Amino acid sequence: MLVLVSACGSESADSVASLDSPDADDSAKSENSMIVANDNVYVIDDFTSAGYKAVTHFDLDTLPEANDAWYGFYSQKDFELRFYESHEAALEHGLESAEIAVGKGAVGYSKQPPLRFDAYAIVGNVVMLCELALESCESLIAELSE
Repeated sequence: MLVLVSACGSESADSVASLDSPDADDSAKSENSMIVANDNVYVIDDFTSAGYKAVTHFDLDTLPEANDAWYGFYSQKDFELRFYESHEAALEHGLESAEIAVGKGAVGYSKQPPLRFDAYAIVGNVVMLCELALESCESLIAELSE
């Protein structure tokens, strides 16, 4: 599946990343994670415009340097979105916590059954935790670029 991520968001960039192209950096995508380097600075409205349903706004005490965080769903899959100041900040402050969240499996929320995030993507300034498979992330990312 060819995934194109183009400039869209609150601040635009002229970059387009194709993760399946022969020139793509193999380290940018693995079985359960991918990193799309772009200079876009997304906000929650960019995701809701793409079809994401924001349900719960998170307290940021447990997410150092994050400036926004939401639980919600897209295409009947659960997502957690963590917003940072820039792509570099998302990598520096959000990558390790995403790997921990994916590695520990089910994550409990009050008033909801435990969720399982098995994949994550970092796109611009956003760390996305995705239910069950990386394809869930890719689908939402594709909608951002339209």
